[in-house]
Amino acid sequence: MREENMRFGQFIRAKRLADRRELTQKDVADRLGISLTLLSDIEKNRRKPFDSEKIEAFCAFLELSDADRSRMYDLAARETGEVPSDIDDTFMYSDIGDMARHALRLSNAGVIGEEDWRAFIRQIEEKRGKPD
Repeated sequence: MREENMRFGQFIRAKRLADRRELTQKDVADRLGISLTLLSDIEKNRRKPFDSEKIEAFCAFLELSDADRSRMYDLAARETGEVPSDIDDTFMYSDIGDMARHALRLSNAGVIGEEDWRAFIRQIEEKRGKPD
C-alpha cells in the first residue's frame, strides 16, 4: 500500500509486525491496557484510532521515531476529522495557532504555495541546526 493512502490501523499493524520482538496483538493490547478485540478492530479499521494516551504508550513500547509518532497523530486525526491531539492546544488556543490557521487559509486561497511552505520549513530547519 502506498504510504499516503495508509490508514491508522494499517500503520500500527505494520509497525507492530516490523518490530524485532515479533509482537502479537495480545502483547500490544496487554501493554496498552485494552482488549485484544479492540486492538484487532482498530488494526482492521473497524474502530476509531487510539486516543493520545494510547498513541504515546504505543510509540514508547515500540520505540518509534518522532516522525512515526507525528504520523500516528495525523492519521488518527484524519480518521476522526479533528485537529491532531498532539497539537490541538497550540493550534486552537494560542497566538501561534492563530497565525498558523491564517497561513493555512492564505494557502487555501492560493496566496501561499507549496514552494513557499518548503522554503519556510527549510529556513526553520536551518535555524534549528545552528547552535544557540
